[in-house]
Amino acid sequence: MHVRLNGWQTIGIVLSVLTIMGCDEVTVTTGDLSSSDIEKFFRGHKVDGYYAVAIKKRSPAGVIYPATVHGFPTNMSVCEDLIAPYNKDSSLSVLGGEYFCEELR
Repeated sequence: MHVRLNGWQTIGIVLSVLTIMGCDEVTVTTGDLSSSDIEKFFRGHKVDGYYAVAIKKRSPAGVIYPATVHGFPTNMSVCEDLIAPYNKDSSLSVLGGEYFCEELR
């Protein structure tokens, strides 16, 4: 399953994360956010005391960053469990290539 978020949906997700984290000062940037903007955010912030883990994929189009795992004490193992079926059976994914997990520190 492939889900594409628009800019407002992405901003909503980031604001939700900030609210859950207890941030009382939030700056919202309007306009489009890139995956590198999201990655930069998670590299600078732990969620519930744990580093987020990026689900990334090496594809013919290059490395893509479709999702982030956060909110678990075991983000890396959750990520590995999520990607395992897609790496085992490539027909489950829209694009060819291999998924991998990267801790965002």
